[in-house]
Amino acid sequence: MELNIKRESGFLAGFADLLGTEVKNGILMIPEPKGKGFLRGLKLDNSINMIISHYEFNDDLLAKRFGSPNTLNRILFSFNNIFPDPDSKSKYSREDLPSIQIFKGKLNIETFYPGRTKFNYIFIGIDSDQLAKNLGLNVDNEMLRNIINSEQSILFEELISPKIQQIALEIFQADMPDSLMDFFFKIKAEELLCATLKELFKRENSTTHALNEIDVQKIYKVRDSILTDISNPPVIKDLALQVGMSESKFKRLFKQIFGDSFFSYYQKFRMKEAARLIKENKMSVSEVGFSMGFSNLSHFAKVFHEHIGMKPKSFQNSK
Repeated sequence: MELNIKRESGFLAGFADLLGTEVKNGILMIPEPKGKGFLRGLKLDNSINMIISHYEFNDDLLAKRFGSPNTLNRILFSFNNIFPDPDSKSKYSREDLPSIQIFKGKLNIETFYPGRTKFNYIFIGIDSDQLAKNLGLNVDNEMLRNIINSEQSILFEELISPKIQQIALEIFQADMPDSLMDFFFKIKAEELLCATLKELFKRENSTTHALNEIDVQKIYKVRDSILTDISNPPVIKDLALQVGMSESKFKRLFKQIFGDSFFSYYQKFRMKEAARLIKENKMSVSEVGFSMGFSNLSHFAKVFHEHIGMKPKSFQNSK
């Protein structure tokens, strides 16, 4: 299937047409022959929309999001893969990674999802001036000013924190009288935005450079490839050459989108995978270190401690 997302308004109706069904009371149920689950659309006020989704398709899906000039005043927050699939064989692929994308502008983004991919996400759209109004006089952060005032396309990605995951869980498990439901969802949507901005404000460098969809797709292609084989330490020079970028441009765009240097980002996931292998207790700490591409186990222990907060042996014994 191919899903073309050309505008936020009317998204559910377009989705329903693709599936040969209809939206009832703001809820789209996925027809059984196509898959299972639902999407729920909410208009929280004149400028804030939210979509809550929990579904999967039987067939492959190619999703294409098309930007347009008027989207420069619209900020979109996509909370993806909020509840990771514990049975997934690919722990860090784009379709499984719990992440938040913050974007606005004319970027066209294309993503392929294999059949049986589980979609559990929350999507919030808000006008730039409404976000500024909600924050009142607190728009004194350079990162926030860039998001609100930027006249060029922007894209940031953050990993979902435990706090954000908890708020999302409360949205999915909403247990409120109908008369309070819209009020509840509006509060929780604003809470999600606040928690996300808090994470963005931690970034050391808030400078943004112009983005285009070709460069964005190249950066994501590299990110996805290195997370697919996390045990193979990448060489930035070679990766930049593969996607036809200078090394400096590659490093600059990667850090702008993901808020971390390429190697630090890679190392973070490398240690997450090492921690997972140690928890499974099917390999010794030494074997895990070697499998992650370390030839020096003292160095492995040092890096593991920096990212996980304890030495591998202590982590193994703490289970």
